[in-house]
Amino acid sequence: MKILVLRPQPAAARTARALAHLGHAAIIAPLIVIAPAAGSRLPPLPASTYAAVIAASANAVAMLDAESSARLAGLPALLVGARTARAAAAIGLRPLAPVFRRARELAAALPNLPVRGHLLYLTGHDRLPEIETALRQGRYAFTLAEVYSADIAPRLPPMAETALRQAGLDAVLHYSARSATAYIGLAREAGVLNQALTPLQLCLSAEVAQVLLAAGAARVEIPASPDETHLLALLGSPSGR
Repeated sequence: MKILVLRPQPAAARTARALAHLGHAAIIAPLIVIAPAAGSRLPPLPASTYAAVIAASANAVAMLDAESSARLAGLPALLVGARTARAAAAIGLRPLAPVFRRARELAAALPNLPVRGHLLYLTGHDRLPEIETALRQGRYAFTLAEVYSADIAPRLPPMAETALRQAGLDAVLHYSARSATAYIGLAREAGVLNQALTPLQLCLSAEVAQVLLAAGAARVEIPASPDETHLLALLGSPSGR
């Protein structure tokens, strides 16, 4: 099967390797470009200011400069996602259990977590509101540091547009509602919206799926668990569809 992978690099390359291992061919066409934010250095506060670090994306950790990473080494970290936990451990943070599956789960658990004091929330410019809202409503002392940007591509990547015009795709992978929204908008601008909605749309969560359903996609599937292993399992074997 030919699968369109829209997620940013380097995650797209990892997904392509996973697809190849399953016998599928990936067409990589990132719709979002991840880059360090202009102010990716941490606020000029000593590391001792912070009781713990919060991060809901591996990018929020991986995009820190070396000096900032070194300053935070040894601090406990409240995290969303196994990949975020691995990225945090790689720079010397101490991931705390549990590692949450979704931002809203971490937000809901904040009152019961064994961390008190000033928190450092590492995030991107575009982010889900749940964690920040919970911190403000709970009157936590925290510093929010936007360390990366995730900008939408100005147009549908040529490889994606060509594949859609040639009706050569079997499925499209969607990892976020923002990326799915960009896919629909850019496909509409390129005049290939109908072709974009025709393949099987595999969505990481119900929130992502809703974007495709609202746009008119007829074939939308969601995995039993919101992770890539279960998402790719929806493809079955190369001869299974």
